[in-house]
Amino acid sequence: NLFWMAACYLRSLFTAKAGHRMIRDLRVALFNHVQRLSHQFFARRQTGAIVSRMVNDIAQAQNFVGAALTNVWMDSVLLLVLFIVLLNLHAMLTLIALALMPIFLFSIKTLGSRIRRASREVQQRVEVISGGLQEKIAGVTIVKGFTREPEELERFASQSDKLYNRVLRSVHYSAINEMLVGFVVLTAPGLVLWYGSRQILQGQLTVGELTQFLLYLTMFYGPIQRLSDLNVLLSNSLAAIERIFEYFDMQPQVIEKPNAQRLRRVVGTIEFDKITFGYERGVPVLQQIDLTIEPGETVAFVGASGSGKSTLANLVPRFYDPDEGVVRLDGHDLRDIRLADLRAVIGIVNQETILFSGTIQENLLLAKPNAAPSELKEALIAANAWEFVSTLPEGLWTEISERGSNLSGGQKQRLAIARAFLKNPRMLILDEATSALDSKSEHQIQDALSRLLKERSSIVIAHRLSTVMNADKIVVMERGKIIEIGPHQALLKRGGAYAQLYQEQFFHLTP
Repeated sequence: NLFWMAACYLRSLFTAKAGHRMIRDLRVALFNHVQRLSHQFFARRQTGAIVSRMVNDIAQAQNFVGAALTNVWMDSVLLLVLFIVLLNLHAMLTLIALALMPIFLFSIKTLGSRIRRASREVQQRVEVISGGLQEKIAGVTIVKGFTREPEELERFASQSDKLYNRVLRSVHYSAINEMLVGFVVLTAPGLVLWYGSRQILQGQLTVGELTQFLLYLTMFYGPIQRLSDLNVLLSNSLAAIERIFEYFDMQPQVIEKPNAQRLRRVVGTIEFDKITFGYERGVPVLQQIDLTIEPGETVAFVGASGSGKSTLANLVPRFYDPDEGVVRLDGHDLRDIRLADLRAVIGIVNQETILFSGTIQENLLLAKPNAAPSELKEALIAANAWEFVSTLPEGLWTEISERGSNLSGGQKQRLAIARAFLKNPRMLILDEATSALDSKSEHQIQDALSRLLKERSSIVIAHRLSTVMNADKIVVMERGKIIEIGPHQALLKRGGAYAQLYQEQFFHLTP
């Protein structure tokens, strides 16, 4: 008894560890793969939908892995052994006992595929709900501000009803499967008993032999029932596994070549050579862009929203690759350079500041993991952020809420600028980097940015022309094309699109 208990314990422990290890490896591999997918993958999907597939679908797959490792091999071996025993006891009774097995096979094949389809629909509805929930929770201020709670509740209830109906369909097929297997398990012994009784009356079989056969037959149907239940679990899990491998089948659009070069010394010449790019095939966002940014030069991009400014900047760190043309750094095609080396020499401050849950120090160390406390302070001072950080009770160790919700927009943006100072990159991309600052902070940050931009190749994207007038040259973009280029004063004298933008902003004139 003790030996059996120990064996059961070790079996359960081993199979549980093996199952959880497999799922852990699958989850890590999926996260690693998703991280490597291109920006377009994330732009086209809700964050909650991606998370749902990485959490809910993997949890669904885990149900099968645990059950399969624990039961499949034991029940399969037991089924084979009992089948051989039944054949040896009485071949004809065994054939009668298996007469209804086609029903069981129908259940596995036909109902299994229907359960899988229904389960896939369930997972899809869960994904939709997760995506919507993430959006609504992130935008709860808007929901409350427009008193949309009743409408959002109605929408959520409607989505939940659709999920409920999909679940019911899956449960319906599972119940039919259970009913059919139950019919086989109850009816087959009756047929055996009927035929066996006739054999006894004819003196060809004894009561003891029939009793023994029925005993083993009862044992035989135990594994069949468990394997049937496992088939339902497998069908549900296969739907989740298929959805997981849909992500694995996706390939990054931005790929590092096997023989990509290391960056040794960066001068900082950025060249856009006949660049054409579009997020959708046949819909160009950039068209035949030719531009060179010299080492240490600050180039500002202005123009209406949607003119392609940020898209062009996103080609420099290879968040996207152009459809046509070449982007070069110091004469090297970016596609020939190691991605890690390329992105290590680029500092980015976006309009939408991304801060992660954790301390201020942890968020700063993303730029330079081995930075000393003195370096953190210097970066914060340079970004005009030390003034507010030093007044916080925990200072650098102050916890930042999700998405930095416990900080103001200006505070978050100054921390992002401090990260850029700390990284000390050779090239900078500032995308509306001062848009969330008040007038006083903006003036202080402009001084800091002037020091940061010095001797660095920089791309500055702005709507407010007051922030770019000191740029070495200003590029005016319209519908994915460069329509003007030159320094501030020269563009004003030209009296073109830039001069018109300038007058609209500073003199409130309309065309």
